[in-house]
Amino acid sequence: MTQSLSTLAALLVGATLFLSTPGYADEAEVDQQIEALLGDPRTFRSTIADLQRRVADEDSIAVSAFISYPITVSINGMRKTLRQAEDLEEYYSDIFTPDIVEVIVNQDYGSLFVNSDGVMFGNGEVWMSAVCLDDGCAEVEAQIIAIQAVE
Repeated sequence: MTQSLSTLAALLVGATLFLSTPGYADEAEVDQQIEALLGDPRTFRSTIADLQRRVADEDSIAVSAFISYPITVSINGMRKTLRQAEDLEEYYSDIFTPDIVEVIVNQDYGSLFVNSDGVMFGNGEVWMSAVCLDDGCAEVEAQIIAIQAVE
């Protein structure tokens, strides 16, 4: 009887811990959120996978194409506005620090936070959103809209 009670107590504690642990959205839920708020989730899924590869490969020229310009970033505590892709080259290692690279490369698609502003990598270090490429917004790309230093 004592063993049964201790087993039952262990199961109850385990169930309580499981139920109180915050759940993460799975990939299908992330796709649904993106579709409802931002557009075609296939665009985000493929862009994020490509971005992760390019960042892991330290391909600064390719990475520059994933950014919506102008973008204001923090470089050594100072705000700097990059107006075009060519501006990123000089500051790439100051912006894509090892911490930012780790956040991007290790982001699990199914754990993305999604709201009407975009999708959030990590704890908000990087944000990506749907960016219109024409006046009627018929063409859209998923692009980085914010890169914030890891504190």
